[in-house]
Amino acid sequence: MEGCKVNADAAQANQQTASWGEVRQPASDRYRLLADGHAAHVRILERIASALSNIEVRAFVWRDDDTGRAVARALLDAADRGVNVVIRKDRVAASYEYHGGTRQSLFHKQIGLVQRLETWFLDRAYAGGGSLVQRGCAEADALRAHPRVAIEYDDKRFDHAKVWVFDDDALILGGMGIGDDHHHEWVDFMVEVQGEPAVERLRARVSGTAQFDPSRSYDFLLHHRATQAEALCPMLDERLRLIDSATRSIHIGMAYLGDPRFTRALLNALRRGVDVLLVTSARADVMGNINRATCNTLIRRARGPGKLTVRLHPRVVHAKAIAIDGSICDVGSANFTSLSHGVYDEVNIYVNDERFAAQLTAALEAQAAEGHALDRPIATTRTVLWVEKAVVAYMSRRARRLRPVPRTSINR
Repeated sequence: MEGCKVNADAAQANQQTASWGEVRQPASDRYRLLADGHAAHVRILERIASALSNIEVRAFVWRDDDTGRAVARALLDAADRGVNVVIRKDRVAASYEYHGGTRQSLFHKQIGLVQRLETWFLDRAYAGGGSLVQRGCAEADALRAHPRVAIEYDDKRFDHAKVWVFDDDALILGGMGIGDDHHHEWVDFMVEVQGEPAVERLRARVSGTAQFDPSRSYDFLLHHRATQAEALCPMLDERLRLIDSATRSIHIGMAYLGDPRFTRALLNALRRGVDVLLVTSARADVMGNINRATCNTLIRRARGPGKLTVRLHPRVVHAKAIAIDGSICDVGSANFTSLSHGVYDEVNIYVNDERFAAQLTAALEAQAAEGHALDRPIATTRTVLWVEKAVVAYMSRRARRLRPVPRTSINR
């Protein structure tokens, strides 16, 4: 099957990812960390190839490049053998697809005026450029025409989640989009969870019929505007409480920073004597000046017996991962930004398991070793910093005007 053949190197890379970890509640479920883009891509293709009845996808970025087309072909092959495929792709991400990588979006070939302006701004602010002419994509056309494929891609829903569900019996979620940069270049994490109870629990959380329960071995942290009251983000409070619970260490790999509530929580942890390791990009793809300004705030205001270590990675860090005290983990799509807590829909997985935490901690420390230590404030471009903050405020207002209605499929 084209696009789904896994060579020996890919199989070996997949085997080297973290081993299955037993979940105590319920014991039949299993989960594992996919600690880089290649391992996650291989595992997603394997899951698509073995699906028997249905596949559901929530996607933010989906580029028209080798990786994006390979995933599309794999889904087409699944549909051809009788698997029902549901794809929910958010149009908000199209501007990022036009700006980065091949500048080709898999689904959004018609560029409106607003997105042209957004892309022009991204190009000017972050040294991009090139043609915006969109080439045709046979795979996207075939997905749209296939009777077993249902696609929602015209709406701007501000859905930032990255979730795959297979046969109602397994799911993969995390921070990784669909594209060559996510697959080959960027630092990111996904988590695979096996078992029908895990899928049922995610659906219950998304529908609002179940509340987050930190006493479980795993649960789902999420912001879902269709079922949560406006201006209410339980995910924010839950994540802050996890940070506030730290007594020894916090390891963080985070793509985008800037929400002062998380900055204060980390500073308070340092004052309690908690050691904090933060790995982020030396040069983020977007919002880099907000990231730098936040790192500067942490360095300037760090007080107390806890040790702060900030490592700037030479590659783009797109991960959103936290390991606390060697036992509690938070991995998913939500950044340390106000956009992730009140604007975008997000899905993270919470895991309370020492073995899984050890795997995530080791992966974060390995990424930290590739970066360089930031021990003094770093320069920011004030004009771009101001514009980045203005963009965040603009997107927040847009999202409030475009509150979504409850959907089927993954959040049924």
